[in-house]
Amino acid sequence: MNSIKILRGSMIIFSYNILQIIFFPIIFFIASFRIIFNKESFTSFGQKFLCNYNFSQFDNFDYLIHFASIGELNSINYLIENLSSKKVLLTCSTLSSYNLAKQKYQNYSVIFLPLDFRWNINKFLHHIKIKKIIWIDSEIWPNWLTISNNKKIKNILVNGRLSNKSFSRWKNFSSFSKLLGSKYSLIFAKGLEDKKKFEIIFDREVLYNGNLKFYQKLNLKNDKKNIICFASIHKEEFENVIQIIENLDLNSIERIIIIPRHIHFSSKLKSMIKNFYSNKVFIIEKFGENDFAYENSKLTFMGGSLFEHGGQNPIEPLSKGCFVLSGQYVNNFSEIYTDLESLSLAKVFNEKNNQEIGSAINEYIDMKLDNETNIKDYFNFNIKQLSSIIDKVEEC
Repeated sequence: MNSIKILRGSMIIFSYNILQIIFFPIIFFIASFRIIFNKESFTSFGQKFLCNYNFSQFDNFDYLIHFASIGELNSINYLIENLSSKKVLLTCSTLSSYNLAKQKYQNYSVIFLPLDFRWNINKFLHHIKIKKIIWIDSEIWPNWLTISNNKKIKNILVNGRLSNKSFSRWKNFSSFSKLLGSKYSLIFAKGLEDKKKFEIIFDREVLYNGNLKFYQKLNLKNDKKNIICFASIHKEEFENVIQIIENLDLNSIERIIIIPRHIHFSSKLKSMIKNFYSNKVFIIEKFGENDFAYENSKLTFMGGSLFEHGGQNPIEPLSKGCFVLSGQYVNNFSEIYTDLESLSLAKVFNEKNNQEIGSAINEYIDMKLDNETNIKDYFNFNIKQLSSIIDKVEEC
């Protein structure tokens, strides 16, 4: 029975590669257009699609750490600091994460990871020798896992997470998912709920030793002004947020900051904001200003929660002393929000009516923050668990 499941999984990988060959010209064509719209650069396009690198500049590496985007990049600080004696190559998938990583980790090589095409991966691993690959978050790439595993490279998933939607999809391909799960030497989930999901789809041991996102510098102030930040707001939520703002007591609020989830939609949001609010509302239009917004805001309302997206991670604004607010759709982070509400550090609104949410927020804007002790204790508790991740990663 087990050999039949392995055969089924192998057949799916074979079909996956056939489909890649068939659709590669279309994918290549679409990706070329992304350069025109500044979603790819010639560098990212060449490295991701053509495996075009100056291989002479690379030596052998102990670790390759892959983060897809900025969210995952913000999770690797703990790994970088505790693997500082090792040779580490950093890889990413998006322009924004590449630019930020180059700025943040100037002593490290930062490149775009080749996409999951067999010819790309074989060429890459022929020229660059790697002992272990650390995948951050939800990176499950069939060819990368299969080929690197065949080359005796250890694959480690750290801070692994699965949305409910992804979990349902992987369950439909149980033979395939179990085969891929066997390619990892270690899997660390970011929470107990994700641990259960991975154990089901991969049918193997999954560890939980804390969440990497908790490893960040705390900057807590209890004397904040009445400023509210709407963070990681998706374009599908623009109308909702504007309606919420229309029901806020603007006389009690000094400033409203909005951070779109995708910065390139800032101009669209700005055009939707009425002139009446222009002296109150400030829209973030470039990367790197989130910390400033959180440090100055008393309340932060997390986006991705006003429609069925699953919410956004509240840890970053919490680390800056914000009281966190959210809409009802937080299933991707329900474990964290349950903790935060029990510690009086957050409030999840179950109301669907934007007017009711606006009225409820008015009750919080004048609150006196007294959350420093609870935030410190919550972060320290989670950070203590991380040390065993490094031990296990180095031992495997």
